[in-house]
Amino acid sequence: MKLLRLTAAIIGIPIVVLLILAVLSLAMRAIYVEYSGPAVSEKHLQSKLEYLQAMEASSEDKFNIVLIFFDDLGWGDLSSYDNSLIDTPQIDQIATQGLRMTNFYSASPVCTPSRAALLTGRFPARTRTDRHVFFNDDHAIGWARRMLGLANELPREEITLAEVLQQVGYQTCMVGKWHLGTREGYRPTDFGFDDWYGVLYSNDMYPLDLYDNDEVIIKDKRQGGFLASERDEWSPLPGEGIDQTNLTRMYTSKAIEFLEKQGDDPFFLFVPHSFPHVPHYASSEQAGRSRGGTYGDVVEDLDRSTGEIMQALTRLGLDQNTLVIITSDNGADYNGSAGPLRGRKQEILEGGQRVPMIVRWPERVPAGSVTDAMAMNTDIMPTILGLLDLDLPTDRIIDGKNISSTLTKGESNHDLLYYFPTLNPLPGAVRDDQFKLTWATGDTGRNREHLSYISGAEAHEISNLHPEAFERLKSYLKTKREEIAANPRGWQIE
Repeated sequence: MKLLRLTAAIIGIPIVVLLILAVLSLAMRAIYVEYSGPAVSEKHLQSKLEYLQAMEASSEDKFNIVLIFFDDLGWGDLSSYDNSLIDTPQIDQIATQGLRMTNFYSASPVCTPSRAALLTGRFPARTRTDRHVFFNDDHAIGWARRMLGLANELPREEITLAEVLQQVGYQTCMVGKWHLGTREGYRPTDFGFDDWYGVLYSNDMYPLDLYDNDEVIIKDKRQGGFLASERDEWSPLPGEGIDQTNLTRMYTSKAIEFLEKQGDDPFFLFVPHSFPHVPHYASSEQAGRSRGGTYGDVVEDLDRSTGEIMQALTRLGLDQNTLVIITSDNGADYNGSAGPLRGRKQEILEGGQRVPMIVRWPERVPAGSVTDAMAMNTDIMPTILGLLDLDLPTDRIIDGKNISSTLTKGESNHDLLYYFPTLNPLPGAVRDDQFKLTWATGDTGRNREHLSYISGAEAHEISNLHPEAFERLKSYLKTKREEIAANPRGWQIE
């Protein structure tokens, strides 16, 4: 029953309705209902294909890209972000060699919509990832999402960064967690990755198979049902499956193997780790060593992995022409640290969406630089395309901005940033360089709009002190909510 309540909270429906859906799901499974995936916008799928086919790399100055994407790493989990218990010397060194950002955000406080935003440059509602996270099709929540008409895969008409880079001659590889669809036709190799190695969703989900492209190389043989999950390493599901104490090591080895195969062609290596998402498993070499406990062991294991990837780049003579980006899909879960920020994963408080962001790019990004300029992971795709002199698609809104001047000069490219609740397609908060206004919605727990200082841990409601700022930000948020409600997918042509 506890799991049913958690499931109901995740997809935002009453538990009684969930029970009914679960019974219907079992009935559907019994009679086998064929499901072909989310409805495709044929017009925009065709527009996508035409855009990609017309794409040419106009820049001769191609560079390599390594994007390391942690799962649930909080703003305060790295020692370079003032964690006093967890030591991350490898990542800290990368920060001293490049840029550390203190006001960088994920587009969502949970992983599926944040991953879609990273790869497409678009807000969660645009990609139909706005209702929490995707589940395995055979899981009760996966079936319930279908029955409620919600997407459970990234729509085919979405354009990913990997697809664009693949089209202009990049070798593309993903190593790690996907979480944007489980069915054939909706996996990494269907969205621009030449190769991928990893898992289809979070490491607490069941069944958790390990893939090498479309081949299952480690089958999950643990005992579980259509509501099974493993949220706690102290209560593992019985049976054989992936040895998660070795998962970070396997990802690291596969990433380095890809680097060692590269010739003169530019490459895009995307490493979306499974950790430090629950359950927490560190390698045998790292277990019990961190002053931050088991969680600290996991983060320090990730730090070691990052160091090994950087060492491989240096050994292979690739480090000087490689843009390295390190960030997280959302804020810390309850074992992690949000530092001085209020809130956690699943919340649009600062701790739910403000995340670490480190960028290293020799001779382009000044070493040892720090900026408090606002930015979001929706900016990564348009920034990379801009650096390559590649046009953005014109048939859809790209919500992110080219922040290359932020990376190279610390300049701000955003006047406003918007926050997206887990169960609502509309933004629930907005911030500028001084204030944050939160909308009065049930999923924020507030019965009226709330204005706070961005530097004040959202602890005090100050609209009486700054009525002009209150009304201005309220107007911006109202306008953005109306815009997205009127055109949630953000299509520019119909």
